[in-house]
Amino acid sequence: FTTLLYTIKFEPPGMLLLRSNEACLRAIVYIENALSYKSLCHRTDPISLQLYRFMQTALYRVIYGTVVAVLMLLAFVERPSSLSNSSDFTFHHHHHNQRIELPYGVTESIETLCILLLIVDYAARCKISSKPPWKSKWLVAYGVVNLVYLISLIVFLSEQTNNESDPNRAYRILRPFYMIQHSSIMKKMLNAIRRSMPEVLGVLVVLTLNLIIFGVTAHILFADNIVVDDGTYFGSIRESMWDLLVLFTTANNPDVMIPAYKHNRLYFIFFCVFIWLGTYGLMNLLLAVIYNQFRQHFNVSLHELVKRRIIGLRAAFEILTNPSASKIISEEIEQGLIDHDSLLVEDYESTSAESSSSKHKPRWIEVATLTHILESVRMKQRYRKYISQVLEDANKLQTDIFDQQDFVKLFIDIETDYTEWAKKIASQRRRTFNIPRMFSIVSHPIFEMIGTTLAAINTVMLIIYLCQTSEKAVDIGSTIVLDLNIFITIYFVIEQVMRILGYGPRDYFMSLSFLFDLAITLSLAILTIILYSDPSFMDEGMAEDMTRGINLLICLRFTRVFLQVKRLRAVVMTYLTLIRQMQVYLGILAALMYVYAIIGMELFSVENTNDIHNRSAVDKDHRLLSKKCGTYWNLDYYSLNFDDFFASVVTLFTLMVVNNWHVLVDAFSKSRGLSWAGFYFISWWVVCVLLILNVIIALILDAFIARWDNKEDTVVGGGHFHVHQFIEQSERSRALSENEVMNELMRINIIKKPFQNVHNDSPDLPSASEATSRKIYCAN
Repeated sequence: FTTLLYTIKFEPPGMLLLRSNEACLRAIVYIENALSYKSLCHRTDPISLQLYRFMQTALYRVIYGTVVAVLMLLAFVERPSSLSNSSDFTFHHHHHNQRIELPYGVTESIETLCILLLIVDYAARCKISSKPPWKSKWLVAYGVVNLVYLISLIVFLSEQTNNESDPNRAYRILRPFYMIQHSSIMKKMLNAIRRSMPEVLGVLVVLTLNLIIFGVTAHILFADNIVVDDGTYFGSIRESMWDLLVLFTTANNPDVMIPAYKHNRLYFIFFCVFIWLGTYGLMNLLLAVIYNQFRQHFNVSLHELVKRRIIGLRAAFEILTNPSASKIISEEIEQGLIDHDSLLVEDYESTSAESSSSKHKPRWIEVATLTHILESVRMKQRYRKYISQVLEDANKLQTDIFDQQDFVKLFIDIETDYTEWAKKIASQRRRTFNIPRMFSIVSHPIFEMIGTTLAAINTVMLIIYLCQTSEKAVDIGSTIVLDLNIFITIYFVIEQVMRILGYGPRDYFMSLSFLFDLAITLSLAILTIILYSDPSFMDEGMAEDMTRGINLLICLRFTRVFLQVKRLRAVVMTYLTLIRQMQVYLGILAALMYVYAIIGMELFSVENTNDIHNRSAVDKDHRLLSKKCGTYWNLDYYSLNFDDFFASVVTLFTLMVVNNWHVLVDAFSKSRGLSWAGFYFISWWVVCVLLILNVIIALILDAFIARWDNKEDTVVGGGHFHVHQFIEQSERSRALSENEVMNELMRINIIKKPFQNVHNDSPDLPSASEATSRKIYCAN
């Protein structure tokens, strides 16, 4: 089946298979790959290149993302559906809290369609791959997952009937794979986690040994000496280790210590030593190990992405500097034969013999050639605008050619270069329709501080008033607060008018902070006019709500102080950067939670845990569990269950916080009737809390350490995610040897063998006579 897919001659509908312009098409694809940090691991025939370009379009990515999103979101509506008012079916009457179940066949049909589309995607990836699918780890995994999923789905559909309960659907744990395999950053992150596991496992082994030693010690010290109401205290090794594991997370502190401490106050030393060694020692040591090892391996993986950009740019340069191709491109530019849709040049293979026999190939690209090539390159519009400006400046300086270093430098750090260029353009742009004297007033720091100070005064007075009235809502008779609200609203309106006159309409409406102030000011003005123009038409409750809204808006305006104080601004900007970077980490966390939610539904569904939904459940002594303090039933945790997917996700999130997590573990383990059921929850705590969350904390530490001293006020790349957010410029400046570049170019058949130096007969690398250094630097 794989071989058949691999040999399919797939021709994208509506696409031009320009077999005569393979050289330009390859160069265009290589530049696009470099801009998106993709490797050159695809076929280079025209059909494969066109198919590859189509698969890199935004339309195809949206289609793929939609298919994966629909497939994963099906878990919310599949039986048992999450479409109900509450996940607690023991409290509400049955007819008030019924599940809305979709008819049989709806979700199954959507699931089948999605998996078939993913199989088509797999076939297309096999078609464009430069090596057989069985030699690529991710393609092998992709094929195996598709095969297992399809077989499992067929088995499920054959067993499903309207009158029986749904068969096992554990195969749904494969769904997050489709999300991960499409993201190179997620794959790099997983690879970094895998490489960090030996050091992390070392700390986990020490933590386990610490738990065993203290568990045995606690059993020896307390089992025979202290008796509690509900049984023995640390009565077995298993119970001792479990109680200490919960204490390790501080979830049962000080409850587990109180019986021993009441018996003898010196027993406090045992618990104190355990907490200091475990919670404050090993946990922080684990964080340090994860921070060091994960950051090291992840940066190595990201440097590989930077290397991909270099290789892609050099590959494009080598192709475009082919003598025959360069000559034909130049001639057709002069004749006007090249347009945005096609670049009509001869077949690259047909010119390879001529180029290999040439003793000296051109080591530069004409600006006109590069301009026309870039017209067909897909890139973000802001980057295209920046590159066009660079090429236009080159023409003004009568620079007709770009050598190898200039070509690489044009793209290698385009995100940072664009940001600096945009700042320069913004600073040089002449303000229009503004009053210069007014600009000097509104741009002064004191002007900004006046509005913030007024908002701060209003916030403080509001807090004092609420404290004096026992935190009751402000009523319309509070004249001091209301008069201050009117005054501040009038000032904010005047402030925004002065800003428009000072900065000019264009600059004013292009600033997000000014638009934020404008939205608050307009809302304040509308509420104030409605409230104080004729308050007789509204009742007292509506007036109080509107007054409360005015005060909340003024308090929200006070948040501008975070952008006015330099150190606070650095914290805010770093946090905004973290939000964008953590999207990848949260994607891994979401995939992990998805897998555990499906497993939890299979292990602890309503059919397997009847006591969980029984408010009259009793223990082994026939005592009501709802009367036993601190139990799942006593704390009314009935809504935390694994009856449907949404409830499972909420339960796992509650377990992730680890507060009272032992209550859920005890309840589900006893209700399931299996002693090993607790390992499911312990594994979730280890993988999620100890590993993934510590990785996120390591990211936060790294971001603050890297950016705090710089006090960055802006985010590179206009707020969009790219690899350079994770790599500092000093690290991007590391050198990549020419030999490494040429070996990679020979591997992907860009060049066949070293060229001859024009100055002597000794074999040398291309452009050795022109290059001033044998290093290619990833920096300006």
